[in-house]
Amino acid sequence: MRFDELLTRSDGPAIAEELAALRRPARYVLEGIHQESRQKSWQFRVDVDEPAQAWTLVRQRAKPVSYRDGVLHEPDDGPHEVPFARSMASSSVVRMAVPELMVRWGRGSESFHPILIQHVGEHSILLTFEHHEDPAFRTTLVIDERDGIARR
Repeated sequence: MRFDELLTRSDGPAIAEELAALRRPARYVLEGIHQESRQKSWQFRVDVDEPAQAWTLVRQRAKPVSYRDGVLHEPDDGPHEVPFARSMASSSVVRMAVPELMVRWGRGSESFHPILIQHVGEHSILLTFEHHEDPAFRTTLVIDERDGIARR
């Protein structure tokens, strides 16, 4: 991984692949708070079992969403068949468990791409992303390098 140097949009897909290589298929549970705006936030719990290709998302004040046996179960849309990777892309919170599925790597029509990767703390990787139409619009992502999961 190229730390502490400016990156270009074309570097994004390769970086996503490098981060994916940090993960090993396992079962893990993530709990946290998702903040959409200053006034709107909610608690969540995601239980992901990659070897079984199953996951469940339980959110505060919302019905659970789950994926098992090739079927995505959404409270508003009902069950429908989708591939495992695509099912995980259906929720921003679930995508944090699989950061390479996020829409910020500069692939195709994605608006964001990574411009800088840095080590922070003892085991975290900080990625800074830039919007391709407005370079002043930036966002960050912190990934635990021990398991490849996005923490912030």
